[in-house]
Amino acid sequence: MQPHGPGTTETDALALVSAWRGFSAWLAAHSPADHAALQPAADAGQIAGLEDGLGFALHPQLRTLLELHDGVAPRPAGDTFPAGSFLPLGHRLLPTEHIPTRHRTYVELFPVDTCDPGDWGTLVGHARWWVPIALPNDGGVLFVDHLPGPTHGHVYEMGIGSGDIEGSLWATSLADMFTALTGSLTTGRPAFHHFVPETQRHASGRHRIDWRVAP
Repeated sequence: MQPHGPGTTETDALALVSAWRGFSAWLAAHSPADHAALQPAADAGQIAGLEDGLGFALHPQLRTLLELHDGVAPRPAGDTFPAGSFLPLGHRLLPTEHIPTRHRTYVELFPVDTCDPGDWGTLVGHARWWVPIALPNDGGVLFVDHLPGPTHGHVYEMGIGSGDIEGSLWATSLADMFTALTGSLTTGRPAFHHFVPETQRHASGRHRIDWRVAP
């Protein structure tokens, strides 16, 4: 199992906790249904089992996120306005139990032996190092890259269902992503990739975050 880099674990964890507190506080105040969709923390056994299945240690910020909340509640059947889809493109945070299955899916979809050796540095060239953290409705995936090296901990979005295999960098860390999202929610300005937040009200009276792409 790959160890964390020396001296990084505590600093990374504290950065994630600080960033998450701001994001979570905004949800609780302005989109309580989205906040209520967050599940309780994953326990040590669940996280250890996930790491065993992956074959490498989780990035400290992803481990910390799971120690705060084990994803969001399952999407209710037939609900076209589900709470918990509070990330851009409607991504919903995955619980630990679903991450290994998704990980295997991408490893099988992009096997190393079908990639040119020169593609190792590309995202599809090292799919075994992806750790999926959220899914939308359209076949895409949000993942944290665990390839040892300069992209370790980077957060990427890939619209595989639409044929995207290059992906786009959302943030260089989970902490940076949640900090940017909170800044956008607070100011109404784009966080990244021209996503602008809107608070939608459903006929039921619930509020939830939606994101549109600014022109």
